[in-house]
Amino acid sequence: MGNRTIRGFLTVLMLCIVGSGVLAQSSELVNVSYDPKTDSIFFVKMQKKMDKIRREQHRPTVALVLAGGGAKGASHIGVLKYLEEKGIPVDFVAGTSMGGLMGGMYSLGYSATEIDSLVRGIDWNMMMSDKIPMEYYSYERKVYKGTYLLDIPFTGAHFLRSLPSGILYGLNVYNMLGAVSVGYQQDIDFTELPIPFCCVATEMVTQKEKRWTSGSFVNALRSTMSIPAYFTPVRIDSMILSDGGTKNNYPADIAKAAGADIIIGVLLTSPLDYEGVNNVATLLSQLARYSGGGEALAHNESITTVLITPDVSGYTSLSFGTEEIATLIEHGYQAAAVHEREIDSIVRIVGKRGTKLQNTKAINCAETRVTISAIDFVGLSEEEKAYTIGRLPIHEGGGYYKKDFEMAQAAIYGTMAFSHVTYQLVGDGRDRYKVIFYCDKRSPHSFGLGLRMDTEEWFEALLNATFNRNKLYGHSYGITARLSASPYLKLEWVYTPLKGPKVGAFFKTSYRTLYGTDTHIFSHHYYEKSWHNELRLFLSENQWSLVDLNGGVRVEHTPFYSLFSETGFQETKDWKHYYPYLFLRFTYDTRNRMYFPEKGLHVTLNADYNFYKTAFVGGGIRGAIPVCSFFTIDAALNSRFIFGDSCTNGYMDNYVGGMMAGRYYEHQIPFVGYNGEKTCDRMLSTVNLELRFKVYKNTYLSLIGAAMHDGNTLKTMQKPVVGAGLQVGYLSKVGPITANIHWNSTEKKKVGFYLSAGYDF
Repeated sequence: MGNRTIRGFLTVLMLCIVGSGVLAQSSELVNVSYDPKTDSIFFVKMQKKMDKIRREQHRPTVALVLAGGGAKGASHIGVLKYLEEKGIPVDFVAGTSMGGLMGGMYSLGYSATEIDSLVRGIDWNMMMSDKIPMEYYSYERKVYKGTYLLDIPFTGAHFLRSLPSGILYGLNVYNMLGAVSVGYQQDIDFTELPIPFCCVATEMVTQKEKRWTSGSFVNALRSTMSIPAYFTPVRIDSMILSDGGTKNNYPADIAKAAGADIIIGVLLTSPLDYEGVNNVATLLSQLARYSGGGEALAHNESITTVLITPDVSGYTSLSFGTEEIATLIEHGYQAAAVHEREIDSIVRIVGKRGTKLQNTKAINCAETRVTISAIDFVGLSEEEKAYTIGRLPIHEGGGYYKKDFEMAQAAIYGTMAFSHVTYQLVGDGRDRYKVIFYCDKRSPHSFGLGLRMDTEEWFEALLNATFNRNKLYGHSYGITARLSASPYLKLEWVYTPLKGPKVGAFFKTSYRTLYGTDTHIFSHHYYEKSWHNELRLFLSENQWSLVDLNGGVRVEHTPFYSLFSETGFQETKDWKHYYPYLFLRFTYDTRNRMYFPEKGLHVTLNADYNFYKTAFVGGGIRGAIPVCSFFTIDAALNSRFIFGDSCTNGYMDNYVGGMMAGRYYEHQIPFVGYNGEKTCDRMLSTVNLELRFKVYKNTYLSLIGAAMHDGNTLKTMQKPVVGAGLQVGYLSKVGPITANIHWNSTEKKKVGFYLSAGYDF
């Protein structure tokens, strides 16, 4: 009997079996559906498609089912490669969580090799975050993000209701999904994808299974992999959707109900003992495996024709390292090869014909330029649209790539007026696309918390509440309090128009307690206490990304000052004298980050003039120059000069010291050789050279050299003071952690130590 006769006999036999089971397929479903009516329509369509394949191609139908498992889902790629080599045709794909992501890309028409390239090319650290490049934040927001550990938006009195429902929104996940699915981003019937597809999410309110069979393809994939407590749930219409792994992690029942005769499945499990369940990743993995019910999983395994189980032992849902991904892909291929005999049997039945796409493959705009026919926004007023479109680096009629759309998205998101911004490319039928930005407005108010510890003040906390600050325009108000040995309270009002500079004012009252040294006599140490007030009226143009420019009028008042030193005690109380100033502040910053920058330039210029005819001019330039991937040269030059007959009050003197600029005084210049602060003469300059080595991930070792030169005139400049330091730093999730040993050439106690943890403020 020939091969064609055997194949025909087996096909007829299979069709008889299938025919007797079609009416019972709906009973194969293991969970209650959130939308049974829509599911029923989908299954009818799919069964008709499957029937057509049986009639026209004279073979059984094949479905591929891919389970969830986070990073372990990279194994699916290896399985896909093996099945493609064998020529297995895939007529339907079902998946959950990472299996939904891999299966979804396959359903768009991408080959296993292309998916392999996409997955290996992803920066998973960036993917598992909501970060956008620093250059897209306004300068004001950069400083805010580099100061506060927590930024919690809230609405009115409903603070608890405003708390986020997950650590991440999944902004970069949306971007990746949007990039690979161009051509299928409008609401579509998933039976009309290049390969028909379905993925599973969990509806959180009803705890029912949401089967994505139509609608937004991007939202479907984003919701199926929405790990509880890690990603925020996807809210669509009346649904709150979370990871499908908590309901149906291996949805073979859906493939069966769709009319599949043969089901090839990939299940990602690894045996865990008591000590193996020891972190968030393993707990979530266990939850995904068992929360849907052991019986449901057992049923889905039982209806699978070939069940492939790659070796994923030793890996977690977050094993996204480059080597780990490569190994998992190889393990998937090897696991499929174990079932070679069974897969060859299927090939003999269905033929080695490979998968034929029923529609055009999706476009990947990371590689293919997309022409824009129009730009629109959802969630903005007409006035806001006009303001926002002027900020975008893309324009109607232009051709753009993924990076260009993400730049435009980041320009909107960087205003911090929105909790998230996503985009969609909708085809107009003429190979052109309308880009739609979906802008969900952020809660208008924010609470910020900054924490730091160091060997100067041991513990400091910064508390900030802003009202209406998270809006594109209008009036906003803020209150900031620092709790430390040198506390302050600051009240602020700002008006932001849609066009033109901001107008604002703040009042700040501070109490300062510190130990210092007079650089004129280095053995002359002092203990200072003072109460200082400042009122400032300003114009500001800090919506720019790289530039902060503000100026105006300020008034200073020091009602109390005391100084205890080795030469005596001095105390003054002065409620009568106020010191008015005109001021200008300019900053230009292109650094890739505020702490341990790897590249970029930071330039400042500060000028003050008071009505006692005294001028204060200062500024600096700092550049981070990358020499190679692990070595950066960070050099800085800072100066400040006082011109006129009198400094008028001690607050405006020149000061250096410590590792943090502006710690005790706004114009204090850091200097590695000293802790605390040192009083300097009227003409002050410092140079700093840091050789910074990246020794492991976010860990740095720095060799620092510095020199300081001061005097009352250029002719009387004193001999330079030299400082040096050896520093270890780590950029953690809670801010930089640094420790250094430093030395200076002048003081009796030449060697010092400094330890800090947390953002600067």
